Amino acid sequence: MFKKEIQKDILEQKTLEFSSLRSNKENLSQSELLRYEQLKKELNRERVTLSKDIFSLDKKINAEKATLLLKINKKNKQEKTIEEIKNSDSLELDINEKTNNINSLKEIVIEKKAAKEEYSVELFELVNLKADLKKILKHQKKLFTLTIEKVVKDIEDNNVKITKKEINIEALEEKLKNRLDLIKIIDGVFEKDKNIENDFSFVIKNLNVFYGEKQALFDININIPKNKVISIIGPSGCGKSTFLRTLNRINDEISVFSAEGEILLDGEYDIYKLRSIKNKNDKIEITELRTKIGMIFQQPNPFPMSIAKNVSYGPKINGIKNKAILNELIESSLKDAALWDEVSSNLNALGTSLSGGQQQRLCIARTIANKPEILLMDEPTSALDPIAASKIEDLILKLKKDYTIIIVTHSMQQAARVSDYTAFFYEGELIEFDKTQKIFSNPKEKRTDDYIRGKFG
Repeated sequence: MFKKEIQKDILEQKTLEFSSLRSNKENLSQSELLRYEQLKKELNRERVTLSKDIFSLDKKINAEKATLLLKINKKNKQEKTIEEIKNSDSLELDINEKTNNINSLKEIVIEKKAAKEEYSVELFELVNLKADLKKILKHQKKLFTLTIEKVVKDIEDNNVKITKKEINIEALEEKLKNRLDLIKIIDGVFEKDKNIENDFSFVIKNLNVFYGEKQALFDININIPKNKVISIIGPSGCGKSTFLRTLNRINDEISVFSAEGEILLDGEYDIYKLRSIKNKNDKIEITELRTKIGMIFQQPNPFPMSIAKNVSYGPKINGIKNKAILNELIESSLKDAALWDEVSSNLNALGTSLSGGQQQRLCIARTIANKPEILLMDEPTSALDPIAASKIEDLILKLKKDYTIIIVTHSMQQAARVSDYTAFFYEGELIEFDKTQKIFSNPKEKRTDDYIRGKFG
């Protein structure tokens, strides 16, 4: 995987020489300037090599950890199986209890059906009980074929595999640490030359948006800082939602839509050219772009499937098939969306059966299950009651430590409560962008002040 090892001592010599030349750059001779440029190219090239190594190592470590997790889960199941073999009587009791419940429900359904009463709830519960009983009987049949000695032997074999995986992961993590240390050396020497764009999720330059002949956005220039909440405010029709939907190219689906200018993701990837401005060979797919930039809409739109399937839908589409990993993603995403405690006991319930506020949090869980960097929210609380809206606002404040959040809102109070920065749009133009406290207490533009005070809009 790693054809060329970069030696730490040689790298340190290069960075020292580069720093020395840079500190006296204005007085360098022609040959020294050439050497300075040569060193800069070499260090950049070595950084690219290290970055690729880090990406490959990180990918391999994650794959190894996923396999290790499977083996640990297998071990836990094997240990549970031993307990179940020892306590087979309790399994028999569970079977008898479920059988009795099924018979009771059957009688209720028959009685309600005869009386022409509604019995869908009982029927749904009956179907679930039958499915549970089928699983238990299948499990009981499997237990009959096992002995404690055989399961113990399987656990011992699995423990050997777990140990090997742990040793392999440790070795890979040591390699990763080595490369991270080397890249820190290079980054340290480039610190003074660091492009401020790296601190932004989006760098947007001269953005103009059109729907056919009609122009919707005019020369938008804005830098969106990372891990902050940015509110987009302005009267209806001013271009707020158009701006938001342009950031992950959802507007591409509109045939008359077109855009000019530059939108850089992470200060590097041009989202319309789908490649890095620093390395033309470094490309990004449109699906990867939309995975990095999640979208939550005004109306909650859960899929007509179970809560669990709603959350796992995206990861499955992106190639994750392992049940253990998917289950872990479902739980962590629902916890991050502050919904786990409310639905964990019934993950098979339809997502559409939840309340409006719960549906919106489910949509947030479904989005963050794809591990995005940025969350776009188009008036996410406008269709909710005040209590449900308050829960979404609390969630936004919690999520910003892991995500950049850009939220379109018509509520001045909401913008003031949740956002770090606020952008005011009016008639397709960005009138003002600043820290929220400053926008609401001492805006630079009179139009901003008038809008906030309710004089128009």
